[in-house]
Amino acid sequence: MSLLNLSLVTRAFSELIARRVELSPAWQPRPRPTVSPLPLDQLSGAGLSFYLYHVNETPQSRNPPPPDTASDATRYQPMGLELNFQMSPAPAGPSASELHEAQLLFGCALKVLHDDPEINDETEVAGARIFEPLGLLGARNRFRAQLIPVSPSDAVNYWTAGSTAMRLAAYYAVSVVHLDPEPVTARAGRVFTYSISAFPSDQPFVTASDSRVDFTLPDGTPQTISVSPAAVAYGGVLTLTGSGFVGQRIDLLIRGGGDAAPRVADQDWAVVAQPTRLTATVRRTIDGRVVLPGPYLAMVRTTRIRNDRPITAVSNAVAIQIVPAVDALTPLGGGLFRIDGGPFADPALLPEQVELRLGAERLSRSVGVPAAGQFQIIDSDRIEFRIPAGLVPGQDLPLRIHVNGAESPPRFLRVP
Repeated sequence: MSLLNLSLVTRAFSELIARRVELSPAWQPRPRPTVSPLPLDQLSGAGLSFYLYHVNETPQSRNPPPPDTASDATRYQPMGLELNFQMSPAPAGPSASELHEAQLLFGCALKVLHDDPEINDETEVAGARIFEPLGLLGARNRFRAQLIPVSPSDAVNYWTAGSTAMRLAAYYAVSVVHLDPEPVTARAGRVFTYSISAFPSDQPFVTASDSRVDFTLPDGTPQTISVSPAAVAYGGVLTLTGSGFVGQRIDLLIRGGGDAAPRVADQDWAVVAQPTRLTATVRRTIDGRVVLPGPYLAMVRTTRIRNDRPITAVSNAVAIQIVPAVDALTPLGGGLFRIDGGPFADPALLPEQVELRLGAERLSRSVGVPAAGQFQIIDSDRIEFRIPAGLVPGQDLPLRIHVNGAESPPRFLRVP
């Protein structure tokens, strides 16, 4: 997950060091130490400076694939960063005992970053999650600190030459921190390619897939359009056309990107086959396994009996999309609306794979009651959102939901 506020990384490691050192047997019974983002020379009392002094772009993240072919500009891609920190102890005063105390703190801090070099959603100290007070919990961030080997002769370059003595310090590189990109505001149309293949006689061959989309225009006029390749919502009818759909048994096979093998549509899909046409009603599960929105490949498998032996043949694959359904759009007052349909949530879906747009505005996701321009996923079948501020009352705007790249059927909302 990307972020824009680099201070969250500094604060995360500062919290980790302070809490771990407080529990260290070598440090007790002393109180929790002060870990400051200020450079060492600006600290007014005893503590530890964890100072961000340099930033580099990581070479391995300079050329990521674009989030969408219609948004391939650099500003739409997250920037991978490596943050360089200098960690130095600040003694409370000039005495030897105070300097020894600072060196003890420094040793405890070194051990913390050696034992726990990575901070993620699971990192906790005494039952308290490090990311929770920073608002990063659940965003799937992973920050890893690595000690940079700096030779004694090179360490002097980090301090201003003169009468001031060199300071005790360690240098860390924290990676990979992804800087927030600009939100994607446009998506490319669906593009699929056809292949030319040779098939023996009487073998199943799929020419095309299509589906029917019913929706209502803002003026109340009902519309029906045919979409090919098919983009079918749950409960909608998928149609495959071709030839050779004959035999003692005809099966519809569906395969998604994460499937090890095609899945066979069960009785709930109500598959009806004719020699040149096959229809099926798309459901949320196949044999008890969830079918998420997204791109799939559809195939036809035929089984014939020849000389008392079953002969099985599988057709070529054609691309289809299974899209999230929007069954109802209900105003709740105060600019708040509820969407019933889905599915909008699943353990296999990442948070960034669910998007909601109203007109040209992309709404941000909220974990609590949504504010203006935000949406909250209540459960797999329900979303609540609040329209952005500044919209013109009476304006009709298209409502679009993208789940795993699949866009919901057309739906319009009139701004109250």
